[in-house]
Amino acid sequence: MQKPKKNNEMFSKVLKNRPKPYFQEIISKDHLTPPSVLREESCSYVGSDDVDRERYFSKKFHNLELENIWNKVWQFACREEDIPLPGDYYVYDIVDQSILIVRTEDGTIKAYYNSCLHRGTQLKPSNTCGFSKILKCPFHGWSWSLDGKLKNIPSDWDFPHVSHQEFKLPEVKSDIWGGFIFINLDKNSNSLKDFLSVLPEHFKDWDMGKRSKAAHVAKIVPCNWKFAIEAFLEGYHVSETHPQALPYTGDTNCQYDHWGPHISRMMSGLGTPSPTLKNKKIDDADVIESMQDLVSYLDGGSDKKNIHRNEKPRDFLSNSMREILTSSTGVDHEKFSTSEIIDAIQYFVFPNFIPWAGYGVPIVYRFRPNGHNPDTSIFEVILLYENNDEKKETDPGINWLEEGDSWTKAEELGGLGALFDQDEAAFRSGQLGLKASNKKGSTFSLYQESRIRHFHKTIDMYMSL
Repeated sequence: MQKPKKNNEMFSKVLKNRPKPYFQEIISKDHLTPPSVLREESCSYVGSDDVDRERYFSKKFHNLELENIWNKVWQFACREEDIPLPGDYYVYDIVDQSILIVRTEDGTIKAYYNSCLHRGTQLKPSNTCGFSKILKCPFHGWSWSLDGKLKNIPSDWDFPHVSHQEFKLPEVKSDIWGGFIFINLDKNSNSLKDFLSVLPEHFKDWDMGKRSKAAHVAKIVPCNWKFAIEAFLEGYHVSETHPQALPYTGDTNCQYDHWGPHISRMMSGLGTPSPTLKNKKIDDADVIESMQDLVSYLDGGSDKKNIHRNEKPRDFLSNSMREILTSSTGVDHEKFSTSEIIDAIQYFVFPNFIPWAGYGVPIVYRFRPNGHNPDTSIFEVILLYENNDEKKETDPGINWLEEGDSWTKAEELGGLGALFDQDEAAFRSGQLGLKASNKKGSTFSLYQESRIRHFHKTIDMYMSL
């Protein structure tokens, strides 16, 4: 009976010992006040046990995930701008399941199993998008209208047993939030609104539906999908994996939150040195000089802005980013707070969707199993920008990188590609090391890796472990 109390006392001590300046202390000094949702804190003790290493490479666990997670949860499939016009389609694959998402003649979005009702042939190839007036099987030519009604059976005289009315394409449950189209393979699932919990309310000031894709890059990476996600659920790895960012990035002083089983958040303050550099003399000029490279990265390599020595680092970065964003999108960013413009405000929606909030870093991550190989996964990076009507561009499509390619080959990511190369190196060594270990499980910290603990707690809930 004493254990819960001791655990809470232990966790309270951890919170008390967090390095300063803490994220809330950083944003409290900004002269432009952040939205109230960024002042909220919601984190509690979620356990201290190790997580079994075999769930990262066991075929048995992989099969359980397919049955209990991917067949049960809401998952981001594509954006509305991927299928803007009637006849546009997008194919979303999750292991063996292939979902065909189309916009019908009346503008409605529908999702179907990507399978012909004759012999099961895919109606459209995996991982493709395009335009089609009808949904026609490439094998024998059976065809359906965009709203799923059977239109034509070649040699229909030989199929008197087939009812046109009964041979409608089976639909997959779908819904939309913020311009993101979600699907759920479980007809009896709860609503997307319930699944997303606090997310729509938190994003009410950042309308993701007004944004459109500026880039979409995908690559198969050398680790399990869970291990890849975990690298983006904590800032603890920054000092070793991304040391060039330490002069201007919060890491051990990030804030971590979670709400219900499906939503968590990490917030990192930029424009202030990492607490790990507390024994090194780093003044404002040093921070600003290091951040000039960041501004150049995010702007895709533009000339560096002149340094105003009277500017504080967070003001320098936010002013620079406002200029870049206003110039590139045609949308005035002056009204947004410093934190919304520059800080890393990153949400996670179980099981595999990571949208960043605010305006400065308009990133979305998605992670998926790569077929039935638990040692690899698919990692996707999407950049979304709010645009005015004059600046709005067409969808850029998906840039699939080859296995040996550097992320820097995707020039549309700017300098972010170099960071993903560093992450991928950690993916590879992490997956290999887990398999080689004689230790039963992974040991996570109580606070900095609390989102990972929260993630696995939700996995256990779906697995009924």
